[in-house]
Amino acid sequence: MNLDAVALTDRAGVYSLSLRDGKVAAIEPAPDGEARWLALPSLVNLHAHADRSFAVQFFRPRSFADAVAAATEGRAAFTSADVENRATRFFERSIAHGVTRMRTHTDIDPIVELRCMQGVLAAKRAASSRLDVDVVAFSTSRNDLAEMHAVERLQRAIELGANFIGVSLNASSDASRALDALFTLAERSNLPVDLHLDEHMEPSRTLAPMVAEAVIARRLQGRVTFSHLCVLSALAADPARTLIDKIAAAGITVIALPETNLLLQDRIEGTPRRRGITLVRELLAAGVKVRLGSDNVRDWFYPFGDGDMLDTARLAVMAAHLDDTAELVGAICDGRRSIEEGAPADLVLIPACSFDDALARRPAGRMVFKAGGQIAGPVP
Repeated sequence: MNLDAVALTDRAGVYSLSLRDGKVAAIEPAPDGEARWLALPSLVNLHAHADRSFAVQFFRPRSFADAVAAATEGRAAFTSADVENRATRFFERSIAHGVTRMRTHTDIDPIVELRCMQGVLAAKRAASSRLDVDVVAFSTSRNDLAEMHAVERLQRAIELGANFIGVSLNASSDASRALDALFTLAERSNLPVDLHLDEHMEPSRTLAPMVAEAVIARRLQGRVTFSHLCVLSALAADPARTLIDKIAAAGITVIALPETNLLLQDRIEGTPRRRGITLVRELLAAGVKVRLGSDNVRDWFYPFGDGDMLDTARLAVMAAHLDDTAELVGAICDGRRSIEEGAPADLVLIPACSFDDALARRPAGRMVFKAGGQIAGPVP
């Protein structure tokens, strides 16, 4: 298949792409003309909550605690069929935007038991030919891993077919004990870990140094992700630098989540003064892998959004000043910064003449390819 009139992010000019045998077979300069499409590696959303998506019609959280309380009440009505339907809707919207891989945190606690896992796994199976979904068995703030019955509940979720395990560690009554239980499960099940960590702006409550040290002590380097890490932006320069160096040494990936954190962090009386987004540029400068995720979509924590990673990228530019195009593309494409010959033909073509044009308009009508086969959008 040939794709013509294409702009690329890492070079000037207009190009034609040839796709063959699931790979980008050739990238060749095109005759003089204007680009009709911007080609990016397919988008990767590494932090979503498909089970909660599209759960509210109208809601404005007064604080993070208010969102937690509203979610607790609302999730009590979830059924596995309801979760499957909403997760399917979220997966379809994501595919249309150009996402071909996703990691979704799926609630495990006494409120929903295993219903969210069952619904998300069913939606994952239905979308499997077009979307690769990693399901995180997520022990919420209502499932404290410092308690044995909560550990047993998470173990049952793992047995259903989780790809990752995670926890809201700051909510635990004994964070050290909860972390030990989580890492023990990770070692026993040979699963990677993605933690909701330090989703607040209070330096005295920071847990990241303890977790990074435990990662190194238990030789889990490269198997752990920190999601949120908002508090890093509230630390003074020297403690922040020390923590960043520790995260780098532990091989931890950090997921920044502009939408939800901008809405909820520093949400007190009056206009917020702090952005609530982790130190993206400083982490990148230290060699830490930084990725972006959409986080919540139309639920109690974030009542907006549609799972479009271009929305997330645009907010990362504004709120974190992530201006470097290659770094920004890498953050929404799981490290792929450009399209290269011989690379997998997992691509999204956006009807735009440049990356800035795509961010400005976030246009619909995108052509999406997975392993060289078109899975969404108009036929070229």
